[in-house]
Amino acid sequence: MVIWGAWNRERSSLWRAGLAGALLLGLAAPVQADIYRWVDDDGTVHYSSTPQPETSQRERHIFDSEGRVREVLPAPMSAEERAQAAAEREQAERELEAALRARQDRAARERQLRRAYESLDEIEELRERRERAIGGTIQRSEAQETTLLRERERIRRQKDNAPDGSPLLERYRSEMEELDARIARERQYRRGQRDRLSAIHERLDLDRRDFQQLVLNGRDS
Repeated sequence: MVIWGAWNRERSSLWRAGLAGALLLGLAAPVQADIYRWVDDDGTVHYSSTPQPETSQRERHIFDSEGRVREVLPAPMSAEERAQAAAEREQAERELEAALRARQDRAARERQLRRAYESLDEIEELRERRERAIGGTIQRSEAQETTLLRERERIRRQKDNAPDGSPLLERYRSEMEELDARIARERQYRRGQRDRLSAIHERLDLDRRDFQQLVLNGRDS
């Protein structure tokens, strides 16, 4: 019994000694920690186990325990750079919104053209009808002006032949002024009709171009 107890005490001592040795080895093992390299605003290079101060405007290099660069962190942006970045983001958002609106407008325009026309020939037929209708009103206005000019000339001759002091002179002058106003209205009316026809041509030209691009995908019919 004495021999067995002595042997147990010896084995326990050996176990405690082995555990202590393992702990010492563990403490002696190198600690895996990041090493930070950074340059301050004065150009001085620093190495530390903690990141560089946030006030530095330089980029940061993070090294592993073996001295290899593990990560490069860019320098923080200045106030001007942050403002520029925000402006660029806003511009990109506006451009995206504009592109979306343009796409929606394009789709709406295509639907409108498909409802209005079946072919390019139909656009040209509409153009001819508008030209005939407006051209007819312009011709009638020109004929009306010709009649008014003849009437004015007739009254002018009567006025010129009337003796001085004749009570008819005032009536002739009044009739001529009325005819001048009517002639001016006819001319203004024709200018408006020509402007209207020009606008119709411009719109139909646009319809034709968009119909060919959006509906026919660039093909002619």
